[in-house]
Amino acid sequence: FGSGQGPLPTSVRLASRAGERALHWRPVHPRLGARGAAWEGAMPAVSAAAAVNGFSREASHDEAGEGLLARSRLSPSGSGGPGTANSKGSRALAVLHAGHTYASPSPASSSSSSCAPPGPGSAGDLRPLIELQTPLSPDGHLRSPLGGGRSALSLLAPLTLRQEVVLDSASRRVAYQVVQILVRLLPAFTVYGGTASMIVCVAFSFRWGVFLSLLLYSLYMCINSWEIVIFGAWGIITCWIQSRNDWYSMYSKNSERGIAFGSRSRLSRESPSPEISRASSESCLPGAGPRDIQWHDVFHVVMIPTYKTPFEVLGASIRALEQFRDARTNMGVCLAFEEREVGCDQKASSLIKEYEEQFKFITAAFHPPNLARHLPGKSSNECWAFYELVKELKTKHGFEKDDPRVIVTVIDDDSELHENYFEALTYHFLESSEAQRYLTIWQPPIVHFKNYLSQPLLVRTASLFTSLHELACLANPIDCHVPFSSYSLSLLLASSVGGWDPDFISEDWHMMAKCVLMTEGRVRTRPIFLPLLNYAPEEETVLGTIQARWTQATRHALGVSEIVYVVSNTLVGMFETQSVGRATIFLWRMLPIIGKFISVHFVVATLAVWPLLSHLLINTYMWRSWCYIEDLGETCQSCCVPVAAASGSNIGEERVVLNSWMVYFQHQANTGLAIGLLLAGGMGAFYFMLVRDRVDGDVDRSLVASNSLLHWVRIELEVSLFGWLSSLMFASVPEWIAAVKIIFTLQFHHVVAGMVGRADEEADHNL
Repeated sequence: FGSGQGPLPTSVRLASRAGERALHWRPVHPRLGARGAAWEGAMPAVSAAAAVNGFSREASHDEAGEGLLARSRLSPSGSGGPGTANSKGSRALAVLHAGHTYASPSPASSSSSSCAPPGPGSAGDLRPLIELQTPLSPDGHLRSPLGGGRSALSLLAPLTLRQEVVLDSASRRVAYQVVQILVRLLPAFTVYGGTASMIVCVAFSFRWGVFLSLLLYSLYMCINSWEIVIFGAWGIITCWIQSRNDWYSMYSKNSERGIAFGSRSRLSRESPSPEISRASSESCLPGAGPRDIQWHDVFHVVMIPTYKTPFEVLGASIRALEQFRDARTNMGVCLAFEEREVGCDQKASSLIKEYEEQFKFITAAFHPPNLARHLPGKSSNECWAFYELVKELKTKHGFEKDDPRVIVTVIDDDSELHENYFEALTYHFLESSEAQRYLTIWQPPIVHFKNYLSQPLLVRTASLFTSLHELACLANPIDCHVPFSSYSLSLLLASSVGGWDPDFISEDWHMMAKCVLMTEGRVRTRPIFLPLLNYAPEEETVLGTIQARWTQATRHALGVSEIVYVVSNTLVGMFETQSVGRATIFLWRMLPIIGKFISVHFVVATLAVWPLLSHLLINTYMWRSWCYIEDLGETCQSCCVPVAAASGSNIGEERVVLNSWMVYFQHQANTGLAIGLLLAGGMGAFYFMLVRDRVDGDVDRSLVASNSLLHWVRIELEVSLFGWLSSLMFASVPEWIAAVKIIFTLQFHHVVAGMVGRADEEADHNL
């Protein structure tokens, strides 16, 4: 670049091999060393399309003469604002295409009005460290590996998953259809077929297989229950610790010590401006030094999809956002309404008028009804809201869709984020490396305790276990985390994958699956241990509340359809990579999320059924096939082993002994499962105490809720007596119903759960 900034830490090598044009990202800076090698295969964290948004590019022949060496760097935008198009700052992008060089024209005197490119280790250095086999067109624009035109955002999300293009042969189409049919049948085959097969095996004396299956299942469920106990406890401790952190002070101290943040460079010791840093004309003079993304450069946008939610509840969710210390300068809010909601425009106007001075901006989007492919639901609402939001960010606030400083947070309309959530989010965003921050979805623990004091017993038990399970999964370092309900991701990542899809019911899981698939398995969810409180479904009566919770459970269970999406599109992605090695790596990266999706629905579907079934089968129908361990040593003719061997089961004494040991371990696992669930439920009392000040109602006036010991005793009694019924009603039965539904269709309307003050007509429940 001739800017005196020193060598660039990364390079892009364009070459042609075996007739296939490929884009290679390789670490070349000596400081990377082994770390660079370890990072090889990580996704680049920025889109090459950002040449329009302040990125500078230069291409030159490399020393070996093997092709062209194109370097992509981020420069601050010009004086027009953070997202102002800066075409003069975009130098010629040369590409190698079929042995010929093509260069997009650019003014020769580009440096006169563009910032000098940042030096090594700056926030603009996004370290693309992976070889991406992404063909380029003669005009220099990136295309998909299949040749379809794509913007250069594909550097972050290189896969298109366009079935009409990828499935270009009969064999591929047949393979896709076979995989999709098999996966659609898998849940029903597991829960119905697994249950029936165990009963049939018992009836036909195939008992060894039944014993082994039940033993393995019981061990698996026991491990799951103790995961909640161990990591749930650790999660509560972590939440308690992190809720006391001063995130900005931590950032400032690290800055003063020169600890690397993100770009792994020494942070500026200058105090950041309270406004979002804008590159002024003076700072963009030739030779100006680099500027890292600092605390006050990060801008937050919060999307709140809503439908017929009471004004007071929406207001409470917005007021929780006000607690962000920089809300007036570094936060925008988008209220995502459904146009079909009567009076939504007046509600939006009132909310905007009341809170407009508390944020940089607050706006509203109105999702029109009857759009093609837009199934009524949260996902289609967010799809439209994101489309409108991106336009407004550019036209009114100067942010392009690939601005690397913007973070989008999606929350439910009844959610209360922790007062320090956005400080923690900013900290984690800056603390992450550039290659990681744009490939991460951040998730707070979701706690259904906002209306805890008024929840009926069965609903309260379900709220406890759902909240603790989510917390334990986030606290488990080897768990593949998935977002739930409310989460945050960079605007760059959301734009790279095309925003939210309008025709899926589980928008949180689906967005995660889509991001993981399109980035070739690189996106991961990471926790921020600051609990978010929201409401469990509630109506005016106890029966109405239980029915509302059932409605929510049946909707959540339909998320099993995401297994079909992620598995079938993994196959599409493998076809699209057009490389056996790359497809193998992609499949390996997808296995954790596929396993997570399957395991969650498998555990929920079988929790209330198979442990009880195993008890009945072993102790009733197979009684004479095994003995208690203490009876195995007895050899008299009337003792257990000889009697069992001589029974009509036609099994020898060795098989009786083997069966006995399997039953013994299965009993121990079931006992461990029961103890684990009891202990996990009891931890709910301590989790409640952690957030009691944010719960609706007067906790001190409740004798039980205000006393941790009494509260723990009550929870243990409720879990012991009614935990099975709660899991049957709000977990297993909805899953069994959903397993049948997805055989016939994968598209469902989002049915809104009940809330006091929300219309409860059936027609209005379809969002």
